[in-house]
Amino acid sequence: MEQKRLMERIRKGEDEAFAELVNPLIEKSYRTSFSILRSKEQAEEVIQNAMIEAYQNIMNGKEINYFTTWFYKLVSHRSIDVLRKNARLKETHIELEYLKDRQGVVESVIKQETEKEIKEGILSLANTDYRNVLLLYYYQELSIQEVSDLLGMKASTVKSHLRRARNALKTRLTKNSIIEVNS
Repeated sequence: MEQKRLMERIRKGEDEAFAELVNPLIEKSYRTSFSILRSKEQAEEVIQNAMIEAYQNIMNGKEINYFTTWFYKLVSHRSIDVLRKNARLKETHIELEYLKDRQGVVESVIKQETEKEIKEGILSLANTDYRNVLLLYYYQELSIQEVSDLLGMKASTVKSHLRRARNALKTRLTKNSIIEVNS
C-alpha cells in the first residue's frame, strides 16, 4: 500500500517520493545485476536505466501492483539484455576475426600461386642470360652493377637483358592469364 501511495505522489510531481520508493531497492538490485554481468560499470548503468524506465512507467500511469518485485524483475531482464548484447558483440567480433583470417589465407594462397607462376615463367625463358639477370636482380636483390660484375657483362647489357626479360615474362604471364594488362 505504501508503494502505491508513493507512486501517486510521484505522478503528482513529488521527486522525493521516487527517491523514497527506489532507494531501498538499489543495493540489492545492483548485486543482482552485478551477479549477472560481472561488471561494475555495466551493473551501474543497468540500475540507472532501470530507474529511468521505472519512473517513465509510473508517470505514464502503468499499473504496478508490487513495485519491489516488478523493479527487481526489470533489473534482471535488463541485465540479461545487456549480457546478450555483449555476447552478440563478441560473436560479431569473432566472426569478423574469422573473416579477416580467412581473407588473409585466400590472399596468401593467391600470392603463393602467383609467385610460383612467376618463378616458373622465369625458369621457362629460353635465354639463360635473361633468366640469370632476373633471378639475380629480383630474387638475390643485387644491384645492376653487382649483376654486371658477377656475370661479366656491361651494366648497359644487364639493363637491356632486364628489359627484354621483363617483356618476355610479361608475355608469358599474360598468355597464362596470371596478370592483366591495361590496354
